[in-house]
Amino acid sequence: MIRCPFPAHRSPHFDQLTLDTEQWFAEHNVFSGQQDADRLTRQFLNHQGAEEHARMWPDADYPGLWLAGRLLTHMSCLDDFLDEIWGPDQDEHAIHVVGLITDILTGKAAEDAVAAEPLAALLDSLWTETQSVAPDHWLDRTARIHVAYLETSLDERMHRAASSVPTTAQYVTSRHYNGGMFYAAALIELANEAWLPEDVSGRPEVTDLALRLSNASTWANDLFSYQREAAHGTGANLAVVLTTHEGLTGDEAVTKIVELVNAELLTLDFLCDAAAALPEPAARYAQGVRALASGLMHWMATTARYASSASS
Repeated sequence: MIRCPFPAHRSPHFDQLTLDTEQWFAEHNVFSGQQDADRLTRQFLNHQGAEEHARMWPDADYPGLWLAGRLLTHMSCLDDFLDEIWGPDQDEHAIHVVGLITDILTGKAAEDAVAAEPLAALLDSLWTETQSVAPDHWLDRTARIHVAYLETSLDERMHRAASSVPTTAQYVTSRHYNGGMFYAAALIELANEAWLPEDVSGRPEVTDLALRLSNASTWANDLFSYQREAAHGTGANLAVVLTTHEGLTGDEAVTKIVELVNAELLTLDFLCDAAAALPEPAARYAQGVRALASGLMHWMATTARYASSASS
């Protein structure tokens, strides 16, 4: 059993966030162009993203919570498109959209090309809004994190098309980026207005927090999604990696991952105390790391997204 050493709690803005998320999703018609757009929309909303975000950033004022939630929702949608909705016969389309989003994040986007792709146009609007509130050093760092996510996600598509399973070393390296948790960690600063100065964000106490948060969250995610991803031929799952390359049975792999997640959460708790001793707003950021980790664990254990997985 996964044991999170800090309790989860939910934002008092949850009801408003739920209503606004549903309205925003409908207005932007994220799955437009897909034959089963209505079903995909209902399915995505049924995964309770607003619940997830209300628990990830429970102490944030509403403007920060709302913007961070939409940015992470966009990445979640993009992740679904790259993983499931755009099949291997649509590699060129996936590469094109990833290129457009990279151009947006690096300031090289062509308006006409972006406007023609719903996911690119949506990120363009969100990024413009973010630029109006976030400091330049945070924007630069977060853009690099997002681009790394895009690059490793395309690599994962190639692995899936080849029905290959990465080695343990390959998995651990790529999972930090395609798991999206470095991006979620950066959004803690946005949601809570806890902008870490450059000399603080690069301190080992802070960078190690993001690493432990990524390990605990992505490995736990692999547990909850194990059966679904194995059935889809997804090799980039720690349980699949361990059963393929380390000779473990499925039950042994699950047990090992639970032990690893619990160890990372305990270490994360300890490191949050160390980070909180740095100059402000490091203490607020550390508190946000604890909230995000506990909120994600709670959401993964309850969302309909993983309801069919026996390992949950």
